[in-house]
Amino acid sequence: MLSRRCLALAAMTLATPALAQSDPLRIIVNFPPGGALDGTARLIAEHAMRAGRGTVVVENRPGAGGNIGAAAAARARPDGRTVLAALDTSVTVNPHLYRNLGYEVQALAPVANLGSFALVLLVHPTHPAKTLPAFLAAARREPLFYSSGSVGSPGHLAMEHLRQLTGLPPVALEHVPQRGNAEALTAIVSGQVPAGFLALGGGPQLVASGRLRALAVSGAARHPLLPDVPTVIESGVPGFEVRIANILFAPSGTPEAAMQEWSALARDALATEAAKQRLAGWGIDAPEATAAAFIAANDARWGRVVRESGMRLD
Repeated sequence: MLSRRCLALAAMTLATPALAQSDPLRIIVNFPPGGALDGTARLIAEHAMRAGRGTVVVENRPGAGGNIGAAAAARARPDGRTVLAALDTSVTVNPHLYRNLGYEVQALAPVANLGSFALVLLVHPTHPAKTLPAFLAAARREPLFYSSGSVGSPGHLAMEHLRQLTGLPPVALEHVPQRGNAEALTAIVSGQVPAGFLALGGGPQLVASGRLRALAVSGAARHPLLPDVPTVIESGVPGFEVRIANILFAPSGTPEAAMQEWSALARDALATEAAKQRLAGWGIDAPEATAAAFIAANDARWGRVVRESGMRLD
């Protein structure tokens, strides 16, 4: 039988947060600083420190479509000290796209859905198309160039998905990859490339100022940031719905108590009014599905799109 002292010590251990240790916690972000994913990770880090979890370091490890940061997280000790903030594409797109990921998808366990974002089809104001049907008709007449953050980026995938659903030939939409979403947006604003399907957060102000024209949004419903812009489905393409999620992962084998604590920290961090306002400004909507359910749905869709397009990266 346990002594009273042993029982007291056991109770203290159970009451101690799984992450309350002296070593810093680490949130790896597998994209550069400054974007919505990075901002979301920093909201969680700030909240965790205020909640008494000690020092929380946000470590940006961009490159190879998110593979470098994802690999670093997958190799980390599964002790609850390290998590990964990543786009769901790290496990729903990259396994279909890259010959060598540098990590096993099974080495990352989803912890929480941090919210998702839609994309918006943007064109330079000099482009004659004012609707999605007009845009598609123009692409049927002659090849139409479009910009995205990189090969296999959400914008590339969304446009290829649109091409496949509408039956456009492969040569109708010519991809001009850039080095990130910011460069892709700049290419359209400057008129170097006439169009692009980009993360919604970067477009509304440029649309309001007349520097860009929005033709359609990729979600199932119109978005509050662009309430006058129809969805792709409304514009005559049934079955088209594209959302990308920010997901918190942990190395597989991380104790369940630590994963639950990270999930609670993320939920509480993003539930404050200040955080909600910042997320809304970035075009991030509250999660409508668990991380696992979102990943399963997107994995099926993007696997099909990548196979049919013939995309492949070494």
